Amino acid sequence: MKMKSVMKWLAASAVFSVLCFAANRADAVLEMTYNDGTHHSSQYLLGTVVPGQKLAPGQAERDAAMTNLLLGMSSPSQMLSNGALYSRTLLGGPAATTTGAVIMNGFSGGTDPISINLSHYGTFQYLVAAYDGKNGGVAVWNISGLTGTIQIYRYAKPEMANGHPTGNLLGSNTMQQGYFLITSWTLLNPTGVPDGGTTVMLLGTALGVLAVVRRCLLRS
Repeated sequence: MKMKSVMKWLAASAVFSVLCFAANRADAVLEMTYNDGTHHSSQYLLGTVVPGQKLAPGQAERDAAMTNLLLGMSSPSQMLSNGALYSRTLLGGPAATTTGAVIMNGFSGGTDPISINLSHYGTFQYLVAAYDGKNGGVAVWNISGLTGTIQIYRYAKPEMANGHPTGNLLGSNTMQQGYFLITSWTLLNPTGVPDGGTTVMLLGTALGVLAVVRRCLLRS
């Protein structure tokens, strides 16, 4: 009976350790709600830009420039810059750079969310998604610590109140009136290498050690 209790404890410890390693996996579509920029904002949202701006040549350079402009604002706050509304939440982070950036563009219509597999690309500080450039908007998330597959909306539109943008971007995975197709996403500031099956390997190692311990206990 005592050995069974020990085995149960070891098994639970092994599984718990692996689950803790993967605890920050993203399991839902990232939202783009600014609201007043406080804790009412979407969990990972750093800010939005409505409409998106081309502050520098190149996709990564453009997205890093918008991210840094948001980071330079007080939090939370909103400001107008060159005709665009910048909305910053309470989240922050280090300055965005283009070193090691991953870019993707050329998306087509559909009814599924856009999936970004961090096990393939590695982990990053920021994710920037642009929806139809000058017509739609841009969302910037602080995704540091997230692993696994991130999903973002295929379409988005700026929320308006009395003819003015609120800072919120409304997302959808189906084309609707007033919504714009995603044109690009960019991962900025790499923080880790691709997973490469590390979680599965750790689970296998833990179970292997558990089997060895079990054999030792049986012999004692």
